Amino acid sequence: MSAVPDRVLSITKPTTDASGYMRIPLLGGLLVLANVGLAVLGVYVNWPGTCAFFAGLVNGTLLSIAAVALASERFQAGATGLLGGLSLSALRSDGSMVWKAMENLHLLIDKALHSMGFEVNERLHQLIGQEALYMVWTVVFVVLASLIAEWVRSARQDG
Repeated sequence: MSAVPDRVLSITKPTTDASGYMRIPLLGGLLVLANVGLAVLGVYVNWPGTCAFFAGLVNGTLLSIAAVALASERFQAGATGLLGGLSLSALRSDGSMVWKAMENLHLLIDKALHSMGFEVNERLHQLIGQEALYMVWTVVFVVLASLIAEWVRSARQDG
């Protein structure tokens, strides 16, 4: 055999682990299914607040881990200020930004479903919107608390 085919056959190709590329989308899909499942469970067992709080707690914890582990100190400080201002917007008399965003999303979904010919049970739709709002507020407060705790921890280490 000549030297060229020997070299071509002896070059090892890097092996890639296909499960690593599939793991993240599958876990993301599982998280979405868990959120939908908790929302449905909350509607049917008549505990929407409890199930929405638990779903928001899970989502907030995952976002907090990512924010604390991966973000720079400047980004963490900016996110803390943003989330603090966002949570204080709920105290205004004209309603919070999150509530207005949820209402606009509700109207958009209503129009889209009506244009496709679906009739929506408005009570159920309002209940799901309320659960989503509870989830968002829980996520905001969990991420804000973890960023403040990280800020305090880093301030103690520096001082």
